[in-house]
Amino acid sequence: MVHYKKDEIVTFDATSEKIFRYMSAGNHPHAAFKSHKLVGVSGNVVTIDAEIYNPDGTTFSTTIVHKLNQPEGVETTMKGGAFNGARFIHTYTQVGDKTKVDLEGNFPAFPGMSEADELKMIDGFFMTVFAEDKVTLQKR
Repeated sequence: MVHYKKDEIVTFDATSEKIFRYMSAGNHPHAAFKSHKLVGVSGNVVTIDAEIYNPDGTTFSTTIVHKLNQPEGVETTMKGGAFNGARFIHTYTQVGDKTKVDLEGNFPAFPGMSEADELKMIDGFFMTVFAEDKVTLQKR
């Protein structure tokens, strides 16, 4: 496993309540995702089926499970595909009407890729996804 940690990966111009509503929905627009479909909500657990692009343009399918721990954050696990077994936590800190997000978790090691290169790839992926979420949240 590869451990990734990024303090203040993003600050959303939104309250944590708005972010939790967003995290409870599917169909998030992301360049790295071919599809992002809500398949279930049970209590505080949200299940998403996603198809994510690989760097070569092929895709892999994964099930993303978000455990919403309001107001502290979201615990995410991924099952299937390149990130099978990944587990990470988004920690939310309310700062006025904004929400700071820290991210920390463990990801499967990719065969043939150095840990440093994998950490750069994970960082790029999350920086992009959170930047896209920030834009989407501003429009809602």
